[in-house]
Amino acid sequence: MTIRAEPVADAVAPHFDVEAFADFAFAELLACPLGEPGRCQNPDCQRPFDLRRDWQRYCSDACRAADKKEFRRVGLKAAPALLAHRLGKYETRDPALRALSAAARRYLGELQTHWLRSRRARAEEAKGRFNA
Repeated sequence: MTIRAEPVADAVAPHFDVEAFADFAFAELLACPLGEPGRCQNPDCQRPFDLRRDWQRYCSDACRAADKKEFRRVGLKAAPALLAHRLGKYETRDPALRALSAAARRYLGELQTHWLRSRRARAEEAKGRFNA
């Protein structure tokens, strides 16, 4: 008997019972925001804007959509490594699983470093357009 796979072309992402990081670290983000309030957090824009809400991070819907697209792209790269890292994080008996977990941890560190450097460089370039 063959089990037919359901089509997943337009399937939505699974939803977990973990709140968003902005909710999870609300107090911490208030004390140390990830970006400058009143400046668009899309690294390709960085346009100063008047906040309509104290939690507003983007100057427009287009900037929010562009940043969301980038977050998804990075998330798709990170997801397999996140799972592999957690699978073997506390492993004591299987050296192959420990090695996979270590490789995933190294990959995640590299991914984070490259992404942060890219965002910072693009943000500095975009800020220069408004400060010139």
